[in-house]
Amino acid sequence: SNLCPLLIAPALGGQLLAKGVDVENYPGLPRENGGKMISIMKTQARSFFTEVWDDSVMSVNTAVTPFEIVTNRSGLIRAHMIIVATGADSKWLDVSGEWEFRGFGVSSCAACDGYLYKGKACAVVGGGDTAMEEALMLSRLCSSVQLIHRRDSFRASLVLVNRVLNNPNIQVRWNSQIHRFVGRTLASEEGASFEQK
Repeated sequence: SNLCPLLIAPALGGQLLAKGVDVENYPGLPRENGGKMISIMKTQARSFFTEVWDDSVMSVNTAVTPFEIVTNRSGLIRAHMIIVATGADSKWLDVSGEWEFRGFGVSSCAACDGYLYKGKACAVVGGGDTAMEEALMLSRLCSSVQLIHRRDSFRASLVLVNRVLNNPNIQVRWNSQIHRFVGRTLASEEGASFEQK
């Protein structure tokens, strides 16, 4: 189609980099981990002559044609079309003690920090696909996993929900919310205080 695609990303693959579980819901791929999927995506993009830049977009001006994109390292780029794919960030609870205990028992990435809790009891908060994936991953490492969810049903895919509910190492705490993280010192990793509705 005679296009000159350019892909700008500071770390191509974003949240896929931390996926320690297999991704099963991507058409055309049977089961792959995040790193392998990124490699496949790069290969496919390059097969269509896409340039891949390790850079960050600082600003976009859509008031002019062609559009103007300013990057951190490469400077000004002009393009007739822009596709924005920003990915996702961790959702934090914004409760007492959460900020103080980040990195000391409170984490948002099982693939990154799960090994720190090997053989220990842990908890995962949420009801979507990410919470299910994190709980399943930690169930292979930890002595037990409490999955804390504020509702009485999950919004995650049925496949993941069934795996969680059938995993003997995961206990679900329905209608419950974390309201603070507690401990005597930052290194104590004592746990969380939660209440059931």
